[in-house]
Amino acid sequence: MRPGAALRDIVLRGLLALVAITLAGCSSGSNSNSNSAQPITISAGSNCDLSYTLTQSPVLIGSDPLLGDQWHLINTGQNGGTPGEDLRAAGAWSVTRGSGVRVAIIDDAVELTHPDLYPNLAQGASRSYRNGNRGSVWPVPCIQAEDDHGTAVAGLVLARDDNGIGVVGVASRASLVGYDALSTSYDIDIADALTRDNQLNAIYQNSWGSPDDGHLHPADAVFNTAIQSGLLTGRQGKGSIYVFAGGNGRCFAVSKTGECQDDNSNFDGYVNQRGIVTVCAVDNNGKSPWYGEPGATLTVCAPSSGSSPVGVTTTALTGTYESSFSGTSASTPLVSGVIALMLSVNPSLTWRDVRIILARSARRNDPTDTGWLRAADGLQFNHKYGFGVANAQAAVALAGTWSSVGGSAAMKTCDSPLRTPNLPLPDVTPEGKSTPVSDSLAIAGCDITSIEFVDIFFTASHSYSGDLKVSVSSPAAAVSQLANARICKGSTGDTCGVYSNWRFGSMRHLGEAANGNWTLTVTDMGQGDTGRFDAWSLRLYGR
Repeated sequence: MRPGAALRDIVLRGLLALVAITLAGCSSGSNSNSNSAQPITISAGSNCDLSYTLTQSPVLIGSDPLLGDQWHLINTGQNGGTPGEDLRAAGAWSVTRGSGVRVAIIDDAVELTHPDLYPNLAQGASRSYRNGNRGSVWPVPCIQAEDDHGTAVAGLVLARDDNGIGVVGVASRASLVGYDALSTSYDIDIADALTRDNQLNAIYQNSWGSPDDGHLHPADAVFNTAIQSGLLTGRQGKGSIYVFAGGNGRCFAVSKTGECQDDNSNFDGYVNQRGIVTVCAVDNNGKSPWYGEPGATLTVCAPSSGSSPVGVTTTALTGTYESSFSGTSASTPLVSGVIALMLSVNPSLTWRDVRIILARSARRNDPTDTGWLRAADGLQFNHKYGFGVANAQAAVALAGTWSSVGGSAAMKTCDSPLRTPNLPLPDVTPEGKSTPVSDSLAIAGCDITSIEFVDIFFTASHSYSGDLKVSVSSPAAAVSQLANARICKGSTGDTCGVYSNWRFGSMRHLGEAANGNWTLTVTDMGQGDTGRFDAWSLRLYGR
């Protein structure tokens, strides 16, 4: 480990094993029509079992034979899905294919030489962080059995259209940049990748996050600094767009009594903060899949695998394709692709604009689900679905006429006083009754009339923090569910972590006014452990 580097416990957000589909007759593509250059051999290191030969050959022309399998783009009911439960991509493609926008894939590796990816490669812009390949512009896979994730992710955003082979990405004419920062998982490498070339890279795509185990996982300070720097300085002050997977932690474990234990996106320090587009998943029927992790931080969902073995078709290693990519690893790059389409029609959009447009243009899926809650400005929010499923056609249309709300420099912030209620949290009675404990604070004199994000800082001393259910209600009586009770993985002690000024985040209050009474409610849901509700405060962002 290099001095000053911390190794992160990073989880890639896919679920199912990859299934390769080899297309006969595929050859390496290129964005050059010359075939006179000598072949180039590319490898990620001397101990790798993969190497690549890059040759100059013309880009093929013709329809994409696997587009019909890509139900996530155009769902006609293939594989037993519900027609129309898709990204509405085809409706956006008549307007734009994403040209002029650079998307950086931060992952384990990306097979940049893949014939469906290479035509969109931003030449010389990628970077490897892998030991033995550090500094190379070819962050390609090293071990076939380990480094397949980033290539699948890249294809969902950026696979080339109308080149006679394979699949189509959502933004099939955007430009690809690859960073293999997860090959080391050092905090400083991840932070470097998140801010590298941030005047040229528009979107940073991240299908990874903290382990799905119910624990509180704070992000390292260098990560937080990188995100805030990118929001402030990226794209000439319009801000970098950070897209992250919301997680696959629903029912991460089952208790002795057979009850599912759910993770929550608010337990992941990578996604519980402003500036992150946090993405959930729906299946080919528009329903939350068995792994769908809830949270007040969710922005929108996108299609992915579900309870059936129907996955998503995309690029795979050695120039092939696979049909069972899954989890929020698959849904997240689809939203990155939608954002690339939005920026292509309106490059002036700020990071704040992008989040608001995604929310306002989202399609309400699973309409009979009881979790849909009324939100401001005629929107609805669901802790399983955010504001709904990303709608590429509607998002592009709205982006084209959007008047910007400004970037980080124009964003207003209001902080509440620190409340220290120091209230006891009654344990569950022998009859199973829980007693909620609440405390309120008043926001006054804040000039935010339209909230964009809320930070809730919470402190409790409790011998098992996983017993606590936490929620906050706004002056508009809108409730954000911040923490659910759960039994965390681990054998001894308070394995869920300590609520010591823990930051929860919420998109739930988008569009609400800030002033008025806010109430935090804490409920001890488990027997045998006790504690106190010590302190809390708010930070509100908006305009």
